[in-house]
Amino acid sequence: MAGLNLLFASGVFGLAVAVTWQAWKQGETLGAALLFLGIAAFWGVLMGQQFRDDAPKITVGKDGLEMPGVADAPIGWDKIEELALGTGIRALGGGRLDIYVDPETYSKLKLGSRWMGDLIVRRPGTKPGFTILGAGLDTKPRVIFDAVRRHWPLPRE
Repeated sequence: MAGLNLLFASGVFGLAVAVTWQAWKQGETLGAALLFLGIAAFWGVLMGQQFRDDAPKITVGKDGLEMPGVADAPIGWDKIEELALGTGIRALGGGRLDIYVDPETYSKLKLGSRWMGDLIVRRPGTKPGFTILGAGLDTKPRVIFDAVRRHWPLPRE
């Protein structure tokens, strides 16, 4: 998935270069074209960093859910309120794992953005939670879900 994001970002950057070149050749103002070029370059750099990053994104352990870069410490099993396994685009690795946590834990998380290709993102809605997108992981969300269930009893009433 990171490779596809990098490929797409490279294509957008190439388009931005072409637009900037065309505007320069025709003597037009370059403000908008240079802004587009800058945004595309920034996005490409971020996607390149993501592509090269092979550090673990999520680890299921006895102390809780470890997510370096997202949470400073493991999210304890007592902080997780609900789990839900979702579907995704099967061709891209499919699946997602929705995890709902208490508000205090949620406020401390540094969650990414879907449009930037991040794997752990904010969960839309009124309940505090996040989604682990399976497309960019080497482990399917179902396997992570089963590992979490071995440590965390479901359902919780």
